Amino acid sequence: MSKSRPQGGDQPLPSRRCGEGTVRLFALVLICIVPTLAAESDSPGHSRLQPPAPGAEVSDASPTFNGPALKVNTQIVSIRQVEAVFMDSYLLIQDKLRKGELKPADLGTAIRLAWTEALETATQDQIIDQRADKRRKDIIHAYVLRGGGDIGGDRALEYFRREEAYYVRLLRRELVAAAGGEEELAKALKRRGQTMQEWEAGLSREMFRRDVLALELGPINRSPGAARAFYDQHPELFKLSDAWRLRRIRIAKEKFKSPEVALEAAKMVCAKLAAGADFEDLALKVSNDPEYAGQGGLLTRDSKTDLPSGAFPFEERVAESLQDGKCSDPVDGGVWYVIVQRVVYVPVKIQTFEEAGDRAEALAYADKLKQRKRDLFEKLKHESYIEVIQKDPPPELLKNIPQEKGGDFLPPEKK
Repeated sequence: MSKSRPQGGDQPLPSRRCGEGTVRLFALVLICIVPTLAAESDSPGHSRLQPPAPGAEVSDASPTFNGPALKVNTQIVSIRQVEAVFMDSYLLIQDKLRKGELKPADLGTAIRLAWTEALETATQDQIIDQRADKRRKDIIHAYVLRGGGDIGGDRALEYFRREEAYYVRLLRRELVAAAGGEEELAKALKRRGQTMQEWEAGLSREMFRRDVLALELGPINRSPGAARAFYDQHPELFKLSDAWRLRRIRIAKEKFKSPEVALEAAKMVCAKLAAGADFEDLALKVSNDPEYAGQGGLLTRDSKTDLPSGAFPFEERVAESLQDGKCSDPVDGGVWYVIVQRVVYVPVKIQTFEEAGDRAEALAYADKLKQRKRDLFEKLKHESYIEVIQKDPPPELLKNIPQEKGGDFLPPEKK
């Protein structure tokens, strides 16, 4: 195969000396590429953290909103950059809170722990980025050697951009697989307040991070066995949520002389359904439901019809006792009588390894990569000056959350 490199430095980057044409390549590429990568480092492309902690309202006017969070050697890492890392953990915290796995009284501690971990991750990334900047010439050298080693200066920038674009495409495909597909990735980015375009703008930087890891620590090998082992150890990562597709008809009590008369009207609708009338047609004609009557009573979120539990909790509770395709009797919904049709329900499912193979491989590799980053961080940390400026989460993230006593929060293992 002519242009195939396992992603992330699966094969050692070559280090033999270049010819005269390659030296010219270095000169031109370094002049053109360094400002671009420096701009990526200063502007990571993440928008403001969303959503804030319960009761909090984040404002750009806040004096600490985008101040410095860290200083790593001579470079500042902003609060916004750390928040972009923190957001993944914050979403997990919110999910645990909704499911009852985290008590409200423990929310502040969980947020502080997540912030401390985000600071450490941002520090690791900054140190690795600085190392990649120092070794950029070696990395570009490796790209040149893959293409034959001796390319004239007049073709240097065009050649390098082509090679970079090729490997960024491979990296993008891997990260999309790890997220569970483009749709899942887009949803995760939206929850963080980041667009797909902003995420794609950072792929070149991630590619350089992986290359410097390969140069410093050697290749990370992939194997079907590692993917299978990761799948067996983390079945929860391959769980597909359940999905409800529901329709409803609402009969408003206020449209009738009394609730009893409204109930009789709702029973007449049910009788027509039992006699074979089409639910969608009846919803269009009689449902007092401005948001959904126009689509035949079909319940949707963001134009999606098959939704996980929790999207429409009242209707889901009614539909639990129904079979697919069946309709409920009228149910008192406060100001309405509600008739629910359970169109279809798909229960929770764990994907088989065959179905989840690409994702399992990508996640297994990401797990190894995370450890490699930790290893390189430990190797380089003693050479670096690290100052943590924003030790605690910004006040906006802790508004209305009780403060723990005893000073700065540290994870239990670091106290």
